[in-house]
Amino acid sequence: MRVLAFVGTRADLFPLGPVLQALAADDAVELHIATAIGFPDGTARERLLETGLADGSFTHHEVGLYLGEPTAESQARTGAELSARMADLVGSVAPDAVVVLGDRWELLYVLPPFILNGVRLIHLHGGEVTEGALDERVRHAVTKLADQHCVATAGAARRVAQLGESADRIHQTGAPGLDRFADPVPMDAAEFEAEFGVPLQQPLVLVTYHPPTAEMQGNAGELARQVFEESISQAGTAILTYPGFDTGREDIIAVLKEIEAQSVPGVVIRESLGPLYPRVMATVQALIGNSSSGILEAASFGVPVVNVGDRQRGREHGANVIHCRDERQDIRVSIGKALGEEFREMSRHVTNPYGNSHAAGLIGKVVVESPATGLSKTFVDITAGELNL
Repeated sequence: MRVLAFVGTRADLFPLGPVLQALAADDAVELHIATAIGFPDGTARERLLETGLADGSFTHHEVGLYLGEPTAESQARTGAELSARMADLVGSVAPDAVVVLGDRWELLYVLPPFILNGVRLIHLHGGEVTEGALDERVRHAVTKLADQHCVATAGAARRVAQLGESADRIHQTGAPGLDRFADPVPMDAAEFEAEFGVPLQQPLVLVTYHPPTAEMQGNAGELARQVFEESISQAGTAILTYPGFDTGREDIIAVLKEIEAQSVPGVVIRESLGPLYPRVMATVQALIGNSSSGILEAASFGVPVVNVGDRQRGREHGANVIHCRDERQDIRVSIGKALGEEFREMSRHVTNPYGNSHAAGLIGKVVVESPATGLSKTFVDITAGELNL
């Protein structure tokens, strides 16, 4: 069976990594991986190998089209070219199935060539809710295009069913990204200083702020600045990472470069943590910002989260998450609460609603068995009474 997985950015790659490894290890699967948009030319293969994939276990197709400074216009124009290149790839690879994760805008351009050619689509992380991001619309649109749905939670399964998908196509597998965290080992002080060049002083916080793409009020850089400054002011050591590839990204990066130029003691700025991420998460005392990682993954480490603004609004989460407004005073108070001993102790014992680190094998089974399901889908109606209308 020939399977093609599409990876648009690092944000998709590391949650997808365990699934890619499971497919690569399956003798019944010939794995192809296409990369585009979020990888500078010539870098994607190295990033793929960082996930643990063995060299030679897959065929890599570097589609290119790196979009370092996305705007609505550049996304639309690049998307059109991306769709054309994916059409060429469908013709040359002739996959039996395509695997995608989530909700990023480029999927609107990636998937039509596969759908038109009758390639079965397996969608991961459908049915979730992020009302403050454009991703919300994309995710549900991809659900209707998909043949099989590997969802992370019972709530997500219910929402996919509300969209008319039949129960035999919905599989509650858990979140595959959690498979990376089965046995996280914290970094000790010597390892941390050798890697990041600064002493490890607790509280260590990890801060990531993405543009709130649905209804952004004000400049994304200035919204991010208050998150960074309030985090630094209460941290012993702070790691700040670059935002995702959305409109407003460059404004946030400009603020990060300002902070970097100030050489603030105890502050580390990285584009991405890559394969170091699980060990850093096992070391931090709080995660701050609006990254989906805080919602999906931090509970597996028992780490408190300050979720800022509306980007993740509506998403299921553990009791370790504190929600606050995009306002400096609210951010300050919430960080103080998250770093308090009482909240940290409670967070150590939360259950992650997104699963238990055994998703990749379940997803691999769905992929391999997908050709047995027909391409014609039955729309399952829900009555007005069931919807409480």
